[in-house]
Amino acid sequence: MLVLNICLMLINSDFAICGHEESQFQPSVIYVDSLYYVFWSDFRQSMSIYGARVKPDGTVIDSAGVFFYQGYSTYGIRTAYDGQNLLFVFRDGC
Repeated sequence: MLVLNICLMLINSDFAICGHEESQFQPSVIYVDSLYYVFWSDFRQSMSIYGARVKPDGTVIDSAGVFFYQGYSTYGIRTAYDGQNLLFVFRDGC
């Protein structure tokens, strides 16, 4: 129930995860060990994948985003957590 309450609190608050000028789109969010992990497609360095950690109060820890991957056409990010490992996958190409 605690996770639901935190999610509802953030839904009613607007804040930027990444303020870079280029396009960011198709985010994927997962809540793990008291942090939100947000991954998204980004046009900053051609087509890339970035991520950031966000505290439950909306404080963005990685305000510039963390670069993970650059590819031809990266999109469709999905996230999962098995209790020990955080995994994100995406499609690279058409």
